[in-house]
Amino acid sequence: MSFNMFEKLKKALNSFVDKVSTTNLSEEDVKPILEEFKLMLIENDVAFEVAEKITNETAKRISEIKVKRFEDKRKIVEDLVRNVLIEVLMHGEEKVELLKLAEKKRKEKKPLVIVFVGINGSGKTTTIAKIAYRLKKMGLEPVIAASDTFRAGAIEQLKEHSERLGVK
Repeated sequence: MSFNMFEKLKKALNSFVDKVSTTNLSEEDVKPILEEFKLMLIENDVAFEVAEKITNETAKRISEIKVKRFEDKRKIVEDLVRNVLIEVLMHGEEKVELLKLAEKKRKEKKPLVIVFVGINGSGKTTTIAKIAYRLKKMGLEPVIAASDTFRAGAIEQLKEHSERLGVK
């Protein structure tokens, strides 16, 4: 995932919030905006199932909103979308068995892409090295790519881990 992709997702979210904030919150009025939002998510590499879950849950919650006369509709919609996104990201429907998934992808001769996102100091780099080690022990060929633009040394640290492990 690149920074550019996150910028595009941010624009898609802002566009959605802008459109919903300036329309009636009826199902009929919101449905085409949600469809457009779903397409924007998919165009920005959000899995179809995830995009569908986000838009379905958003539609359900929008239908339950009653905006009072002087309430800020934009703020209400922003909070609603934020809560839906957090719930979708934090509460996956199924537990991912990473090693089984890696084996499945190997049999399908497809790459397994894993993205690590988190705050500074949460152990992403070390975890990446540990997972690369486990995958290598399984006979796979992990490739590590760094894209940290914030913490100086993160890329070098990951490079050192990959050299020690003998992975690309």
